[in-house]
Amino acid sequence: MKSFGESGQVWDEATLDRYLTNPRAVVKGTRMAFPGLKDTADRDNVIAYLKSLPR
Repeated sequence: MKSFGESGQVWDEATLDRYLTNPRAVVKGTRMAFPGLKDTADRDNVIAYLKSLPR
């Protein structure tokens, strides 16, 4: 995760959607056991929720 951020990657909606779909494909070397959210509506809901939080 650290090298992902250091490489200049930005957590925008598109990157977050790809990550929520398949974490290991987006962040190489992650050991996260989370397999991803395959349903587009589920990912959209997570992203909408995160956008609703104060920064």
